[in-house]
Formats: sequence, structure tokens, C-alpha cells
Amino acid sequence: MKRLAILLLTALLTACATPPPITPPDDGTSKSGVLSRTGRFAVQVDEVTGKAQAVQGGFAWYDMAHSGLTLDLNSPLGAALARVEVDASGTATLTEANGVQTVAESADDLVAQVLGSPIPVAGLRYWLRGQLAPQPAAQQLQRDSAGRPMAFSQAGWKVRVTDFDSIGPVRMSLQRSEPGNRVINVRLVMTPNTAP
Repeated sequence: MKRLAILLLTALLTACATPPPITPPDDGTSKSGVLSRTGRFAVQVDEVTGKAQAVQGGFAWYDMAHSGLTLDLNSPLGAALARVEVDASGTATLTEANGVQTVAESADDLVAQVLGSPIPVAGLRYWLRGQLAPQPAAQQLQRDSAGRPMAFSQAGWKVRVTDFDSIGPVRMSLQRSEPGNRVINVRLVMTPNTAP
């Protein structure tokens, strides 16, 4: 979590060195299975000591289904913080605002390595579409009247969705309890799709 806070400060100081922003289709999706979402994120880690670490900002998510994924994280003021790129084989690369790169075998491994806390990037590829990930099986599943998953536990995360648009969830909260009473809370608020 300290690493993300440092990335945030670095982004404010070196915004001119950042990669160009993602320019997804306006409607958020296409027939090829592409998913594009933008919005805000907030991550809070509550430690057993009573200390809490928190960071927030904006994001742009561009998932090309089987071809790869690009995730941009921005500061609350909009300066680029970092970019995560996942290729078709699953290898993930983080590019910080200062150009420093970190590579890992998967996006989940990369985020855990960089932030010191897991964030379920692999699960989000499904959850942001309003779907359950194929593995592991979801537990405590609750669906709305349209059959969409509203609350479930999967891969160690408790997920709750409180609103949908035509693409998928608009408001999502995720919680994970780790050994030693460490609790990670992630809130995502997507920009609603207004395309007909």
C-alpha cells in the first residue's frame, strides 16, 4: 500500500513522462468482446494494529478479452499514476509514471508484488462484465430479479454489486480478510454507460 502512495506522489511530479491515455470506444463494448470502463477506485487496508492505509484515484480499464488487458491508474487530480498491461499469455507489466517497469507471471501476482496487497485483477475481468469467474466456484451467491450476481464470495473476496448499467456493474465493493485480522476493502464506481 505504501508503494501505491509513493506511485501517486511520483505521478504528480512526473506526469509528462506517462504513457498516452487509453482511448476506448465510446459505447464501452464491441461485438469482439472488448470491455471498456472508467471510474474511481478506493482501496483501504485495515491492520490488526488499528492502523489504516488508504489510497484513491481514477482508473481506465480496457479488456480485449483473449488478446490482453490495459489498466491505467490515475491520481485523484487525474495525473497518470501507473499502467498495467497484460498480454495474451497472461504476463503482466507495470509501467510507473517515471518509466520504471515491473514484470510478473500474472496481473494478480504483479499487483500483490507492487502493492503488498492482493487485488483480484483476474476476477475483475469477469466481475466487471456482471459475470462470475469460471474458477473457483462462487459461494453465497445472490442474484437480482434479472439473474445478475449481486453478492457472492469467490477467490477469497466478498463481492457486492449495488447498481448496473447496460454494460455491467456500476458500483462494486470487494472485501478480503487475511491472516492476522488484516482486512482489504476495495470500492469501484464506474462511469455509467449512457449509450442507447
